[in-house]
Amino acid sequence: MPAKLAPEKSRGAIVACGELPANQRTPVLLSRLISLVGESPTVILISALEQSDDDDIELEAMLTAAASSQLHRYALKTRANAEDRQLLDLVEQAEMVILNAEQPLKLSTLIGGSSLARLLRRRNAAGMAVCGVGAGAALLCEHMLASGTAGPTPRVGSASLAPGLGLTNRVVIDQGGNASDRLGRLLAALALNPFALGLGIDASTVVVIGADNAIEVFGNGGVTIIDPSEMVDSNAADLEPGAPIRITNMRLHALTAGTRFDLDFRRAID
Repeated sequence: MPAKLAPEKSRGAIVACGELPANQRTPVLLSRLISLVGESPTVILISALEQSDDDDIELEAMLTAAASSQLHRYALKTRANAEDRQLLDLVEQAEMVILNAEQPLKLSTLIGGSSLARLLRRRNAAGMAVCGVGAGAALLCEHMLASGTAGPTPRVGSASLAPGLGLTNRVVIDQGGNASDRLGRLLAALALNPFALGLGIDASTVVVIGADNAIEVFGNGGVTIIDPSEMVDSNAADLEPGAPIRITNMRLHALTAGTRFDLDFRRAID
């Protein structure tokens, strides 16, 4: 569950970014992202990458180009790193923490249940922004979409959920692929857990969840929102693995830059 708000504090922004390619437009996008927390903020980039750290170095360079003058990069390699006092002290002083990973489970297994995870929840409740880039975006949720298969049709086993960081329990995030790739796994995930909204985020696109539980979209792509609150029927519990799932009365919204959406009332905001 999200941490309780600190007295007289507003929760910090929860920011989910699709994949950020190394091109000329990404530093502009990152500059707007960093501006959410003021001029020259202290930003901590925490990464858990599978092989090379080349992608991490590229993201660090783009963040630097976006005028983040106080940027610190920290690579998580073992669970012991999530207890590092130096890292925890940096997070205590930061205005924004950015989580970057290639696989959601890689990051969750390194920080789940750690001092770093507890601190991120507490600091976000006290006003610090937490951002997930790529697979790091999935980790922001209480119910993390850990893996899934591509395709527009929901199937049993096409989406795997695992415990996430728990900054929000309002959404399940899929940050990969175009809409036709992710639609099936998002629908499958929501058929099993029709409480949350499903968010599918394009590359070069950012979703900001504010303290008022309204989201704002900016960037170059789109965001798919699937609302299962009025779902009438699903036969997911009765099927064999791989079988297509019947779901009726799902609502779908396609959002682009400049759109705001109220997560409490589940409707677009003028």
